[in-house]
Amino acid sequence: MTPQEPAADRPDVVPASRRGTSRRAVLAAAAGALGTAGVAACSPAPETPPPAAQGTLRATHAPTPTSGVPGSAPPVATGSSPARTTSTEADTVLGSVGPDIRSGSSGRHEVALTFHGAGPASLTATVLDIARAHGARVTVFAVGQWLHANPALGRAVLAGGHDLGNHTWSHRPMRRLTAAEADAEVSRGAAEVALVRGSAGLLFRPSGTPTSTAVIRAAARACGYARCISYDVDPQDYLDPGTAAVRERTLADVRAGSIVSLHLGHAGTVAALPGILAGMRARGLRAVTVNELLA
Repeated sequence: MTPQEPAADRPDVVPASRRGTSRRAVLAAAAGALGTAGVAACSPAPETPPPAAQGTLRATHAPTPTSGVPGSAPPVATGSSPARTTSTEADTVLGSVGPDIRSGSSGRHEVALTFHGAGPASLTATVLDIARAHGARVTVFAVGQWLHANPALGRAVLAGGHDLGNHTWSHRPMRRLTAAEADAEVSRGAAEVALVRGSAGLLFRPSGTPTSTAVIRAAARACGYARCISYDVDPQDYLDPGTAAVRERTLADVRAGSIVSLHLGHAGTVAALPGILAGMRARGLRAVTVNELLA
C-alpha cells in the first residue's frame, strides 16, 4: 500500500509571519471544498495557542452507532474489557503543544495497535472481526480518499469501539510538500474524518514519515491537532515481508506503552494479527486505542 517510509531529515523552517485560523472555520471550509472538488487549506497556527483558543483543541465526540450501519461491525464482544473514560486525560495530552507522541505510559500493561487506513474493504472487515474476537481495540488513521470512498468502514471502526484518526487526504510524502500542500493534505483529511465521526478529533499521523517537521506540525496545529502521533514499533509490514516476519518483529519490540505501526490492505499483516494479539496476551499486554493509552 505504501512506499518505504523515508528516513528523517532536518525539519523545515516555517516563516513566523504565517497565521492560524480557527478550527471550526477550517473544517467548515474543508468540508465545503470537498463538495465542490476544491482543495481546502488550513493556515498554520502559532507555536503556542493563546489561552482562549485552548478549548478548541478538545474533540466533541459524536454518538457511536451500534446498529443499522451498512457494513458496520457489531459492538465489542461481551466479556471484553470496557473502554475507559478517556476524554479529559487523553485530550489534555493531545491538546497540548509538544513533540510527536511515540508511546504511552509503561506503567500499565497496554499497547496501541495502529493501522494506516487504506486498501480493500474486505481486509479491513477481517481486522475488525479479529479485534472483536480477541476483545481488542485498535486505532485506524484513515487516508481521506479511502474514507471518502468507504464511509461505512469508518462507521464500522467506531461501532467496534475503536479510534478513527486522520492520515492526510491522499498519503503524499509530507516531508517533500510545500506549506500550502501540507495544509491541504491535513485539512481535507480532517474534513473526511469529521463527516464520519462528527468531529475531526485530535488524532493525526503524517504520511510518508515516522516523524514530523516544522511545516507538518504547523499544518496539523491549524486543524486542531496539537500533537502528531508517531510510533515506537515498526515491523515494516508495508514491505510485505510475510506473516511470520510481521508477527515476530512486532512481538520482539513491543512493550507496555508501545504504539505499533501497522497497515490495513496488506494480507500478511491481517494474517499476523491473531498471533500478535495472542502473543501480547501471553505477556499480559492488552490492545487499547491511542486515546486509552494516553489517558
